[in-house]
Amino acid sequence: VDRSVTILQQDRHRTADLLRQAASMTPVAARRAPVTVRTKGAAAVLELSDALDSSVGQILIEKLREAVSSGPERVDIDLRGLVSWTPEGAGALVTCREICREVPDGLHFRTGRGAGREALLAAYS
Repeated sequence: VDRSVTILQQDRHRTADLLRQAASMTPVAARRAPVTVRTKGAAAVLELSDALDSSVGQILIEKLREAVSSGPERVDIDLRGLVSWTPEGAGALVTCREICREVPDGLHFRTGRGAGREALLAAYS
């Protein structure tokens, strides 16, 4: 009887340890922030993921203003991670161009085929 109680207690502790470990792990499908900002040399790089709608467009504009205030030589906006966009979101890209007027090497957009390229073309058409 003592042996079976000890085994049950060990199983319970092992299960509790596994649950604690699982709770501390980041989910595999963790959602990324809609706009991430990083510095690469003298450039500020803003990377968009998932969708560019009006709310993400506003976040992009806010993050861009913050990035430009630190005085980068160049700003890149990476649109390759987009899977969808709205006309309001694409309109934010035009505002970004205006914000970067004084950046020495200007604003550059990174696109591939797909939603990012479509959003950029729509913004300037």
